Amino acid sequence: MVAIALVASAAPPARADDDQKARDLFTQGNTYFDLGQFDKAIDAWQSGYQLKNDPGFLYNIAQAYRTTGEAQKAIFFYKRYLSNSPKARNRSEVEQKVEALQKQLSVQEQAKGLPPPGPFGPDNPGAANGAPPSTEPPVPSATVNPAVVVTDASTHAQGTTNPSGIVEAGTVAPPHRIDLRAAIGFDTWSSGLQQNAQPSFAFTLAGGYTFGSPASRVRFRLGALFGYTFLKETDSKDSFTSFLIDPTIVVRVAPRLVLMGDFGIGVLSVGGITPNSALLESSSVTISGSQAFPLIRVGVAADYDLTKNVSLFFWPAYASSAKKQYFYGDIGRFELLAGVAYRP
Repeated sequence: MVAIALVASAAPPARADDDQKARDLFTQGNTYFDLGQFDKAIDAWQSGYQLKNDPGFLYNIAQAYRTTGEAQKAIFFYKRYLSNSPKARNRSEVEQKVEALQKQLSVQEQAKGLPPPGPFGPDNPGAANGAPPSTEPPVPSATVNPAVVVTDASTHAQGTTNPSGIVEAGTVAPPHRIDLRAAIGFDTWSSGLQQNAQPSFAFTLAGGYTFGSPASRVRFRLGALFGYTFLKETDSKDSFTSFLIDPTIVVRVAPRLVLMGDFGIGVLSVGGITPNSALLESSSVTISGSQAFPLIRVGVAADYDLTKNVSLFFWPAYASSAKKQYFYGDIGRFELLAGVAYRP
């Protein structure tokens, strides 16, 4: 399958229509390629490149020509891709494809008794009057800065991201829909206590499933969260255990950076409460067993990808539970967490 995602990065309003048309044309090229209609796929990608001159279009056009056996045109577009993307991390792979295609052409021409073709051959689509085309790349528009994901039907390896935001052609970007998270940090108490308390150790485990295309800039994640912290007092330790459903909006703002905002709803269980607990409005009250509170948690997080599967994140949040009978007030906590996320 051949696929692409164009992520707009502060494009001027005047270019918004062209950006969307380019996305639509790449999607059309996708569909045509999957159906084996390679000529239509090439036409769609060439039209898209006229709107958004990203090298990814050139690579996919070359792939289509290679699939149809038009080696000379494939060589031309592979070289245009490399010329327009000089830091492509799949450069060696593309150069090997070009070399193999040139050998193939040489064998074919020698079998016909003709001299071997030049670098681009007589059928070079860019040649005029038999003269070889310029190999100098066009000057890119200052407003064009898409991040592109290009995939190749012949492979299924994980791509890597280069500084320009391109996930290299010839790879398939996995969706990474499932994530597992572990974080540690501390909680500070903003309300619900008769007296001040020191920050407490906090631990959180979370997991989620992210919906939507991996190519989309904004996606929706549905997660679940388990959290633990405690309130250390003179003669006791009140334990706080949280269980939450955690809907999250996920926004990719850079190739390696993701911002998230979550709004969790669930239950807080408070155990180990003694008559002298700072949580109670009176020391004459006796509470037996754990007490359950409704819990709302609002957080924001920043994820930085270390590898394709592992990222580090920073996750501040505020959690609030409404006052219950015999308790001093609404229980409010600020959380400051940091941890590791794993995406299998």
